[in-house]
Parts: sequence; structure tokens; C-alpha cells
Amino acid sequence: MTDPAGWRLNSTDEMLHRAATALGSSRIVQVLWRLDTPYSHEALKAEWDRLDSGLLSRRAARAHVPGARRRWLRTPNTHSLQLDHHPLTDATAPQWIDTQVQVPLPADSTALWRLAAAPYDDGCLVSLTVPHLRSDGLGLLNAIAARTPACRPHDSDAAEALDQTTRAIAETASWSLRLAGDPRRRALIRAALRPRPTAGPAERPRFFNTAILTVDAAEWQEQARRHGGTPNSLFVEITANLVRSRVPRATHDGIHVGIPMSTRRPAGDERANALVVVPLGLPGGPAHHADLHPTRHATKTLLQETGAHSATLVPEPLWHLLPARLAEALKSPGAQQTDVVASNFGRAPEAVVEFAGGTAQSVALRTMNVPGLVPNRARLRASLCLLRVGRQMTVTVTGMPDHFGGPAELHHLVAEELAAWGLNARPWWSTTAHEAKKG
Repeated sequence: MTDPAGWRLNSTDEMLHRAATALGSSRIVQVLWRLDTPYSHEALKAEWDRLDSGLLSRRAARAHVPGARRRWLRTPNTHSLQLDHHPLTDATAPQWIDTQVQVPLPADSTALWRLAAAPYDDGCLVSLTVPHLRSDGLGLLNAIAARTPACRPHDSDAAEALDQTTRAIAETASWSLRLAGDPRRRALIRAALRPRPTAGPAERPRFFNTAILTVDAAEWQEQARRHGGTPNSLFVEITANLVRSRVPRATHDGIHVGIPMSTRRPAGDERANALVVVPLGLPGGPAHHADLHPTRHATKTLLQETGAHSATLVPEPLWHLLPARLAEALKSPGAQQTDVVASNFGRAPEAVVEFAGGTAQSVALRTMNVPGLVPNRARLRASLCLLRVGRQMTVTVTGMPDHFGGPAELHHLVAEELAAWGLNARPWWSTTAHEAKKG
């Protein structure tokens, strides 16, 4: 039976909605497939129709009873399938994927998501872009893999409001008792409620450049083991090293790596976003290519202390009842207030790899700020996504051009970092094509 709670907006959904509407900058999740056969209009249209019957095609609607959370309503997507007929090259493919992710998908419109394809090499490149407010990465992979239509459960705004109020009273009472003995949490709340200085003029948004590379999964596992870590702790250390090597900072300053922790249940979880991004503190200084034990231990300890409660500074049922300005102040700092984000999506389901009548050579996933990130309003300088596809790891790196340069320079930097760990990386497309086009 469908859980009605999955069809109500949670705190992360609301935060992403507010950022998109107030700041004019959306966080977009993009899945990319490299297929070795030309695209079929019929097969892609069938995929479009299937996705339109699922969880991606829904919009937020206000509740009719005070105290009830906003609800998701099934809505047809008005953004039609987009097919390009001009073949892409190694020089134009990166520009094409950036063009797809920059097409507006406003939070309150019915242009809900975008599916596009273009000929590339002997096959094709396929892109699916979805606003983060509509789905996190794992939710998007689940939506692609789903084979049954989504059905909104019948629930009552009155019952939802009563449940929220009851939970807010109960959880706030026990939380207040814990707060009395937690000076660190009290300090965080006091700091969040202090009037903030007026921000200076916003700088020009920076659209991040992208590098996509693949690594043999067995090699990744072996190098992680040799250095005393896990595949994830190796990924986190690689992420930190890119910041250490390119983002200027005082020698004593550490690095905050944003670690998205999924709170998604194994099956049947219909929430749009079911994750919490928590900052992992790591030493600064030069790049580190040795013992992974400290990073492994720090990551494990952080995730053990993290849960769904970590998204807000007060109990989430109470948070939903607060005025918008107060709720905005009492959210936990998110991904944009870390130096870099390391998103490990695990293994891609086979139903994702097999798409539009073919089996993908490779699948990549990235998250992008559109139209870009404003440097003096956010700390984030890079973001990495890791996805296992069969016997390969796909590493997608996006970085602010101020620090990481153009696509070719970013590719070389990532390849050198992977090589320092004994990993042979293969780029999705030739970097010499980037250099030739730039020249």
C-alpha cells in the first residue's frame, strides 16, 4: 500500500522549492546514457510515456487545512520529447549536455522534466534532466527503473494537519529536554536566529564545467583495500584532494566535504527527496594519497550520528508549522555551504542501464546549479558523483571554472588524481577535441 507521507513535501523538498523560486537558481539532476546503437523515436517515446506515468510527473499543491504539509498532485509533463538529428562530436557533445541541463524547468510550471537524444559516434547520447526539488538522484534512478504507474493515495488534509500537530508537540517536548543538555545544538540555533549582515551585490553566477571518466570497478575496489579504505572512503578522499589542489585556503583551514546520506527505504519509497547532506571535516594542506583509515573512520562516525532529523535544527514536524522566514533560518546548512559534495549512488539498477531498447555502454549522473552558483553567496566549489554501471565506475566531476579551468583542464586534473591512486581513467570523450575547439 502506498504511504501517504511520500506524497507530502518534506523539509528538503520545501527548501529546494524556496531556493528555486526565491533565488532564481535551480538544482538540476541529469542522467546521461551512452548507447552504442542509433536512437529509435518509438523506443524513446515509449520511455517518455512511461516516465510521464510515474513519480516524476507531479507538482506541489497547497493544502486546504492550516498545519497540513503541501501535497504532490499527478500532473502531465508539458515538455515533449526532444530529438536532435545533427550528429554530435567529441567537441560538441559536452556543449550539448550543458544545453540540455540549462533548459528552464521552473518549480511551479508544468514543464516537469526533459528527455532528449542526439546521434553520437556510432550510437547516441540520451539526457534526462529533472529539478532536484522533484527528485533526488536515487529517487530518479528508481523512477527510471519503475515499471508500474504512480498512484496518489487518498488522504485527508485534516488528518495530515492533526498528525503534524500531534507529532510536533510530542517531538518538541522530548527534543527540548535533550536541548537543555546539548550546548552545541543551542549554539547552532542561536547563531541561526541572529540577524544576518546584509549581503553585498551578488557576483555573476558561475556555471560549472564537467568531466566524465570511467574506471574499472575491480581496480577501484582493490586500490581502496590496499590503502585501508572502502570504495566510498576512496571516493571521499579523491573529492577532498581536488579541493586541496585547486581551491586556495589558509594552510590551517580544513575542508568540509558534503556527504549525502540517503534515508530512502529499500522499496516503495515515493518521497521526492529522502536524503540529508552533512559536512565531513577533513584536514586541508596538500593532496593526500596514502592511508584511508582516518577518512574511513570519520565518515563512518558521521553517518552513524546522522538521520532524517539532521535536515532541520528543530524537529521537522515543528519546522513545517513555523513561519517561512523562521523556517528558512532553522534549516541545517546544506550542500552549498560545503567546499565540495561527494555523492555515491552505488550500483545503477539494470532497468536503468537498459534504456530505450538498448543497453548503455555507460551511464553518468550529475547535479548542476542553473544558471550557476554565485561565489559570494555559497561555499561550494565542486561536486562529484559516483555510479557503478556493471564492471565500471563512472566518475562525474563538476567544478567552478575560476578554480578548475575549462573542461579539458578539469579532465586532466581528475585523471591525474585517479592515476595517483593507481587508477587508469578513460574519459567519455576526447579532451584534445576540447582543446582544439578552444584554440
